[in-house]
Amino acid sequence: MRSWSALWVSAALLVACGDAGDVSLTVETLTPSVTVTDGAFGAAVSGGFTLKLTLGSESSGSTEVTPDSFALQSESGASLIEPLDATPAPGAVIPVKVGKGESVSVGFTFEGTDLDRDAVCAGSVRIVGSLMDSLKGGSVPFRSALITPDCG
Repeated sequence: MRSWSALWVSAALLVACGDAGDVSLTVETLTPSVTVTDGAFGAAVSGGFTLKLTLGSESSGSTEVTPDSFALQSESGASLIEPLDATPAPGAVIPVKVGKGESVSVGFTFEGTDLDRDAVCAGSVRIVGSLMDSLKGGSVPFRSALITPDCG
């Protein structure tokens, strides 16, 4: 009888505690792209990505999410472009409001000329950054999957 009681209590605690994703903001990076082109004044980089922001259904309320920083890193984590000057896609409203249990996607684009073409085109890269989460009162880091830059 005691073992059954212990099992029920354990199961109830697991359900009550839930998953951290049920109460916090999670960030997923979708469709990252990086293109490097040669121009009259050297190499230029452009690209974009979409951030899918999801706030857990058990959070204490809604949140406002503001971009903090973006960078482009090599596969090994070495900084290639920092800061990466990413701007919200046309029509995006910043800060992004995410309600309890909701997902919101916002696109970003970037371009720049201050880069080492050989380093960016040497292998896979990733977009990394952080977002300020008003509900958490702090930053939430994110990183994309590895991307093979289009170096034409």
